[in-house]
Amino acid sequence: MEDIQSILLSLKEQALQATQNADAEFYQNYLDDNAIAVVPFGIFDKKAIIQQMSSTNSQFKSSRIDDTKVIVLSAESGIVSYKATYEKENKSSFQVFVTTVYAKIHGNWKGVFYQQTPIGK
Repeated sequence: MEDIQSILLSLKEQALQATQNADAEFYQNYLDDNAIAVVPFGIFDKKAIIQQMSSTNSQFKSSRIDDTKVIVLSAESGIVSYKATYEKENKSSFQVFVTTVYAKIHGNWKGVFYQQTPIGK
């Protein structure tokens, strides 16, 4: 049986790397067609997420990930949450709590829900 926790952690790492590289193409396959993201500046469907990933607003110079937790809900679903500290190119930084819900759809793991909650300064 596959190690679901390892798969979900790997997907998280791949998504972080793709975001850092503004690799919108990665998100074409990573996200389910019905995926949504809830972030401080709006609610986005897959098309809007991909558009945002290719913009310069999504690029960051570095990140620190802390307190990662994985919850395996079933053989076909799970949740990854963590605290992220991002530094943007202009040296500004921000912290958020992140939650991603994954589901195995037609044999492939996909991101189906993503949420960022800002951490106050």
